[in-house]
Amino acid sequence: MARIAQSSIEQVVAAADMVEVVGQYTDLKKAGANFSGRCPFHEERTPSFSVNPAEKLYYCFGCGVGGNLIGFVMAKENMDFPEAVEHLADKYGIALEFEESSARGDADRRARERLRALLEQATAYYERVYHDAKAAAPAREYLTARGLSDEVCRAFRVGYSLPGWEKLREAALAKGFGEQDLLDAGLVIPGKRGRPYDRFRGRIMFPLGDERGRTLGFGARTLGDEKPKYLNSPETPLYHKSEALFGLDKAKAVARQEDRVYVVEGYTDVMALAQAGVANVVASMGTALTDQQLGRMSRLTRNVYLCYDADAAGIGAMQRALTLGRRMNLSLHVVRIPDGLDPADYVLAGAGGDGFRALAADAQTLLQFHVRLALATHDLDKPDGRARAFARLREVLSEAATPMERDDELRYVADKLQLSAESVRYLLSGGGRPVTGPATGGSQGTSSRSGGSAVAPGGAHELEVRFLAGCLAQPGPGREALAGVDEGFFATAETRAALRRVKERLAAGGGGNTTPSAEDQAVTDDGAEAFAEVIVRAGRERFTATVVKELFLRLQEAQVGRLIGRLKVTMRSDDTGKQGEELARLEGVRRSLREALRAIPVDEQDAD
Repeated sequence: MARIAQSSIEQVVAAADMVEVVGQYTDLKKAGANFSGRCPFHEERTPSFSVNPAEKLYYCFGCGVGGNLIGFVMAKENMDFPEAVEHLADKYGIALEFEESSARGDADRRARERLRALLEQATAYYERVYHDAKAAAPAREYLTARGLSDEVCRAFRVGYSLPGWEKLREAALAKGFGEQDLLDAGLVIPGKRGRPYDRFRGRIMFPLGDERGRTLGFGARTLGDEKPKYLNSPETPLYHKSEALFGLDKAKAVARQEDRVYVVEGYTDVMALAQAGVANVVASMGTALTDQQLGRMSRLTRNVYLCYDADAAGIGAMQRALTLGRRMNLSLHVVRIPDGLDPADYVLAGAGGDGFRALAADAQTLLQFHVRLALATHDLDKPDGRARAFARLREVLSEAATPMERDDELRYVADKLQLSAESVRYLLSGGGRPVTGPATGGSQGTSSRSGGSAVAPGGAHELEVRFLAGCLAQPGPGREALAGVDEGFFATAETRAALRRVKERLAAGGGGNTTPSAEDQAVTDDGAEAFAEVIVRAGRERFTATVVKELFLRLQEAQVGRLIGRLKVTMRSDDTGKQGEELARLEGVRRSLREALRAIPVDEQDAD
């Protein structure tokens, strides 16, 4: 595919107002050189999110997420880099130019644009047929009988495919599209004699779109006994079933606002809930929830509420979701619909949106659901039943997000079985081995596209980014201090990458207020979030030459401490040779650094 010209990217970055872009997701207030507000990536009461409008960078001191203008759009709108640039270009009226590329690359770009145009035309065609054609009367009657209004059907662009074999094909050819276009879009199937015929015939059509509402493919429901009951578009250059979520474009704004999204199985569930005033709903179109689908939802919120049937397929999907959710740091809940109803039947039968919200208010966490299910589905009065139950509980509790959550469920199991917590812990361990759970130490870094947590504040990470921020804020002392350190003084790949970018900026004569280039706005390395934090801190905190000196000394002390720790691990207790001499030397260096720190005037020291 052709690349967007660098000059166009620079135009977009220059034209875009960072405060305006971010302000769509959270209220921002002026705070010195920066703007601050509540973080749009996690729930918080006290604002810890900061935006540097000159640098067009953001950072949250609460969850550690950070990055640049384009990275912010990528994270919040679940777009890749070119899509985010195009989104901003549309918003600010910039006509994009593309670099010279191969003929094949240009052809691929044109082909994708042509497929989008064809799918839009097909969506409009199916809509017209649904609303106007006599042959579509059974489809209209079916959805009306389900309780769905014409208004909600129009909002979700519901359509109908005529029973004939070539109705859509003929309409598309008349519009100037070719046979290959129709094949590439998944709208026709090659015939045995070479003449393609319509893939969808006599079915209710549900457009499957991206976050911007652009049709990528279709889901289609038969009104008769034809198999399969539901038929989706095949894999195409635009449509990928593992990523598809019905209703995402309509759910995203409210999902961000309420900080939760509901996941149902079917199209009519989404439409019925939307009609009842619950807009933050998407359908996974079955129960096989994928990590790609969860990833798209995680751009909107970390709180996902599953509204699946409690049958074998639904329970299997929720077990997979438990594993995926833990890996992706999502908070997963289960909304139980009573009396074996699906969400559409429940709200349309009279419960309405308020009734559904009441169920959601009582939702169990996904871990609680699986623990209670394990207890309810095994005969605990029989030895083999207890053995199977505890084997299942061991498996489930290993997916607990935190030791606290696991311990809460251990206490619940103990209370339910009228045993002591210690006895339950022993039984669950399989005979004295501790119940395993997720590791709690360390840190997890994520790209700015993910919107997830970066290295937790504090410790080496905080010292390193504050040192770099001080170097930018005080370029003279900063250059002098940076000459005395290398990447070995930095504990993580993220801060080492940020060090390189700070050195490049200072070498070019820039300080903390230099406008970033378009390349800075691309997410190109693991240090994007750490560098954003450096920039935000440089504009937010008070740095003096003395503070930079203190941070430089602390950085050296931390490095010496790491070297001492490594040496102690490798040397024997009776070592009096070279390793012992090196240890004594390093201890002396550390004492000297501490004395130098104590000598810094108290009124100028940077508070820890």
